[in-house]
Amino acid sequence: MNSLLSKLRSRSDPACASKIGSVGQDGISHEENTLADEQDAVTESLSGTLQLSDELMKTPTDPNKDFNYIVPCEGSSPTRSNVTFEVISAEVVREGRSGHVNYSVLINPHWESSKGNETVIIRRYSDFENLHQRLKKRFPSIMSQISFPRKILTGNLTSSTIAKRSTAFEQYLTHIFSQFDLRYSQEFMEFFVQEDFHDAVQLFLACDFTKAAELFEQILPILDKLYGDSHPHVFHCLCALVVSYIRVDRTQVALTCTEAALKCSGSANDEFIISLLQTAVRLSWTLGKDKGDLEKRLEALKAQGDQRNGVKSSSVRDLCDLVTEAFRLRLRH
Repeated sequence: MNSLLSKLRSRSDPACASKIGSVGQDGISHEENTLADEQDAVTESLSGTLQLSDELMKTPTDPNKDFNYIVPCEGSSPTRSNVTFEVISAEVVREGRSGHVNYSVLINPHWESSKGNETVIIRRYSDFENLHQRLKKRFPSIMSQISFPRKILTGNLTSSTIAKRSTAFEQYLTHIFSQFDLRYSQEFMEFFVQEDFHDAVQLFLACDFTKAAELFEQILPILDKLYGDSHPHVFHCLCALVVSYIRVDRTQVALTCTEAALKCSGSANDEFIISLLQTAVRLSWTLGKDKGDLEKRLEALKAQGDQRNGVKSSSVRDLCDLVTEAFRLRLRH
């Protein structure tokens, strides 16, 4: 954990910190759930430094970077049920005489990862508050049992307050994740990817594949850590990256993502898988790689479909068309 934040927490009251952000129960006072207004004048200078590996943030569409993309999804983690969240740093951002705090939140799934890349998001109090209000509106019964660190009209942003709030946010996110309906809600997912997923989809539909790929690269490890690599959002991200890389002539990366998508296709129907296999065959042929096993799998899957439908398949749908259809359906909902 970030040493600065550890010091701040040690200076705060551990009894209070352990209660903030947890389920409301008898014995928790109003003061223990009340924290300073983030927009009050900043009286202390506080900054945290977060060291991140930039491996996943590199983009194959930037010709100025030495790119070696590693797809975070391996098809070995189909579901998530034991993710926790840790605030690893907090940084005051000054805005004239006032300011706000940026909290760096580490998404921590309890599973073995061969890559070991940390996935961190940065959010401020207003982002957490917006999530809370949206969840309360949609799930009033569940959310009535979950407390949230409040604002007060006056007060300074002290190091003790920041430490307590950091603990509160950790407990708050972990508690929400433990509730199935909240975990898989649109509101919870959008808190972590904000507007990036929507923007990536819009760029993809507009055929701006360079910019779409950049956003999907950033989104993919977040969704993988939260939901597992066979979730529809993750699968569609991988397929969108396949199409985008093909369109920007990144054949090798496209094939790597195609192979990952096939491993993570637990939520996909046969039509999607057949299209992915066809794409993998074509990419392998272009790169001079063996495609025999892919062709056998493709023909077997097509034959199974013919037997079920009683009609011989005449064509395989283009992967771009399938992804476009899935994204347009998502936008309508």
